[in-house]
Amino acid sequence: MFIAEGGKIVSELLDSQHSFQSIYCVNDSEDSFREMEGCELISAKEMKMISSMKNPPGVMAIIDFLLWPTPDFNKGRYLFLDRINNPGNLGTIIRIADWFGFDGLICSENSVDLYNPKTIQSAMGSVFHTPVFYSESKDFFEKLNPDVQVIGAVLDGTSIENFHFPENGILLIGSESHGIDSHLDKYLNNRVMIPRIGSAESLNVAVATGILAREFALSSKD
Repeated sequence: MFIAEGGKIVSELLDSQHSFQSIYCVNDSEDSFREMEGCELISAKEMKMISSMKNPPGVMAIIDFLLWPTPDFNKGRYLFLDRINNPGNLGTIIRIADWFGFDGLICSENSVDLYNPKTIQSAMGSVFHTPVFYSESKDFFEKLNPDVQVIGAVLDGTSIENFHFPENGILLIGSESHGIDSHLDKYLNNRVMIPRIGSAESLNVAVATGILAREFALSSKD
C-alpha cells in the first residue's frame, strides 16, 4: 500500500477503479471529504503525525498498490524512461503522459520508485489513469517486434522540426545527467533532438519530455 495526500489526488482516486483501504480527514477542516461515507475523522495533530508533508492537507488516502494488466507494447504509444532518478520528475512525466494520451510508461529497473511520496504528489492523480511498468531495459527491448519504432531523445539527432513521429512507437528518454545508456543505442530506429536557441547546457528531463510528447501526440494525428 501507499499514501496519497490532498483533495485533488484523492478525488482522482475516487474517479478511478483502483481499490483503497482508508481515507482520513481532518475533523475541523472544510474539506468535502468529511461528509463521505467511510471517511475516518482525525485531528489536525494526528494528521501531522502521519503525513509525509510539512504542511499536511486535510485528507489522506491509504491505497493498494496499482495493478495494471500488461499490455502489448508492440501497439500504442509509450514512454520508456531510462534511469530517471528524481521522484518529482517522474511524477511530472506521468502527468505529461496522461495529458497527451500515451498508453503508459515503462521505467528501467534503476529508475526511482513510483511510490515515492514526491512522485505521487507531483503526478497529481495521473498515476490512477496512466499505467506505469518497470522492466529490465535489455529484456524489454529484446522482446519488442523488430518493426516497432523506438525513438531516442538525444543531443545530436534529427531536429523535431524535421521529424515526423509515427502513429505508434516507443519514445526513449534518458537521464538528465547522462542521457540514454549507450547499451540501448542499438535499439533506436530514430534519434531526435530539441533544437537549442539559447545558451543553456541542457533542459530539465520533464520539460524535454513534455516538448517531445506533444510532438509525438500531435504528429501521429496528422
